[in-house]
Amino acid sequence: MVKLVLTDMDNTLVAYEIPASQRAIEGIHKLLDKGVLFGPASGRDYDSVVISFRGDTDCVKTALFSNGKRIFVDGTLMNQTGVDRDSMVKMAEMVYDLPGVYVSGRGEGGGFVTGSTLPSLLGTTWGGRRASELVEPQDIPHWTIVTAGLHFEEGSEMIDNEEWGEKIRQACPKLDLLSPGSRMFDVVPHGWSKASAVRVLQILMAIDKDEIVAFGDSDNDLEMLKAVGHPVAVANANANVKAVARHFIGSVDEDAVGQALNDLAELDEGAFEKWDAAAREKGWLK
Repeated sequence: MVKLVLTDMDNTLVAYEIPASQRAIEGIHKLLDKGVLFGPASGRDYDSVVISFRGDTDCVKTALFSNGKRIFVDGTLMNQTGVDRDSMVKMAEMVYDLPGVYVSGRGEGGGFVTGSTLPSLLGTTWGGRRASELVEPQDIPHWTIVTAGLHFEEGSEMIDNEEWGEKIRQACPKLDLLSPGSRMFDVVPHGWSKASAVRVLQILMAIDKDEIVAFGDSDNDLEMLKAVGHPVAVANANANVKAVARHFIGSVDEDAVGQALNDLAELDEGAFEKWDAAAREKGWLK
């Protein structure tokens, strides 16, 4: 019996800057009405994820925010893990002179952007919107940093973000950099991943991995998918995710996860047979 359903957000449940479909939200409520917990498992934090659910807070009562560094169960914050501040300072100093590159962070004390000059930051789309939060690396706040990112935006096209990611991993061993499938990295404590949060949920909820379904598309979902009994890859997932998936469904552009949520609510484990039959027909599953 399925007791918990988790899904990555961007490029899995929702396309870029597109909110969750009405079908997906209806599927979530059907699951909740049956007593099955649903939770987004995202690199983003609460405010941003709620917007993706059209303000429906019932969809985020159980959630793994900031790649699992902030864990909610039924509306209650159960665990919070911060990022090492000194490592954030060092990372910001390393990228300071790189055009179009900056570091961001958020926590209960607010948000900040660093590791960039103001002219460079203003030349970027997302960073430019947070220009008022720009601080020098040594002025990164001392409150707990929960959400953190390393961004490569406009002006950084000639910079190898993977090469720089590896340099930072070597220089900042207390940090891990996870790719969500774009030219940026989610920054987490070394050894931490969405899977770490799944294990916390398992303990808190006393559930077995075979009672958990998770949907994903990119490398920052890999460990979570390995940690659950029913890992599901969307059709637009990368090769690494497809290699660890047990089930396969359509793409984010087809609202495949939205349909899958309804399948789970209506068929429980029978949904797996439906997905597998369709995947065999399309040659995705042997």
